[in-house]
Amino acid sequence: MSVYVYTRKIFVRRRIVKKVLMIIMVLSILCGITLIADGQKEKGAEKIVIKLGHDNNVQTPGHKAFLEFKKIVEEESQGQIEVQVFPGGQLGSVQDMFEQARRGDIQMSVTATTLFTQTIPEFAIWDSFYMFDDATHAHRVLDGKAGIELMKPLESMNLVGLGYMEIGFRNFSNRKNPIMKPEDVKGLKIRGWGPIQIAAWESVGCVLTSLSWSEVFTSLQQNLIDGQECATSSFYYAKFYEAQKYWSLTKHVYTNWLWYANKDFMDGLSAEHRSLIEEAAKKTIRLDRELIAASEKEILDKLPGLGIEVNEVPLEARRAMGEIMNGAVKNQIVEKCGIDIYNFVMAEIEAERK
Repeated sequence: MSVYVYTRKIFVRRRIVKKVLMIIMVLSILCGITLIADGQKEKGAEKIVIKLGHDNNVQTPGHKAFLEFKKIVEEESQGQIEVQVFPGGQLGSVQDMFEQARRGDIQMSVTATTLFTQTIPEFAIWDSFYMFDDATHAHRVLDGKAGIELMKPLESMNLVGLGYMEIGFRNFSNRKNPIMKPEDVKGLKIRGWGPIQIAAWESVGCVLTSLSWSEVFTSLQQNLIDGQECATSSFYYAKFYEAQKYWSLTKHVYTNWLWYANKDFMDGLSAEHRSLIEEAAKKTIRLDRELIAASEKEILDKLPGLGIEVNEVPLEARRAMGEIMNGAVKNQIVEKCGIDIYNFVMAEIEAERK
């Protein structure tokens, strides 16, 4: 091989190496520019805002739980998501917020399903009596197949369910005697406020008088009625203890607090952000239930000092009352929710009894 040919080969190889190095350098620069642009785009991305409205006051377990939801979401999203909580009906009534969430004016709200049985008739199943033996039984059902299935009707209204928070069990107060068995309510005059509730209590011998909530305290004071039924917190904060003697833990109706979100909003989130929000919602629901339980215990501990005799009602007696009362209202509930939903939920309730 001549010196010329050898030198020429070396020269060609060097040019090839230089071109390869040049290509690598250009690609590196382009990648760097892309990464910088992406980073600037991420930094400049519009913050996601969740407006969450509810009708509870700021001292309630529900509101306190929502403040924890705000903290979790904002911290775990590193500020990419902002949660704005509007308590106390600032955004309107429960019905107003339901419509706002449907339209996407707000992203989330919460309601007791009993308030929307006309709009979503499947929810009527939750108005049945003595469904759950205790709160943990209710949680198993609501967090399981039945609860998930009963959130599906929301989707046709551009909403999705996030889970069930709680208001809790309704119990029974009166001025005459503690309730220990079905016969103990016979003849008691109590407040009536809805067709299903009235039919249920009449089936066990109560005498119902239609009254608004604002009329109950005066009616109790004047002995126009003997008793009423409501949540423990309502009994305490309405000061019914001033006009009653007995608070019997009948646990005849469990009131849930269904948390829902705008479907378009949830579907438009990245998989990462949606998962973050859904996991934060689960933690929030657990906290809400813990706070409700603690609040219930605190109030029950205070009532004896206020002159109220508190008593548990035996499970056997509660189930006996439930059989009578549900027999009286089943047809009304089935007319709304349908027999398939009714049978499915009742089967799940039985399956979750411990």
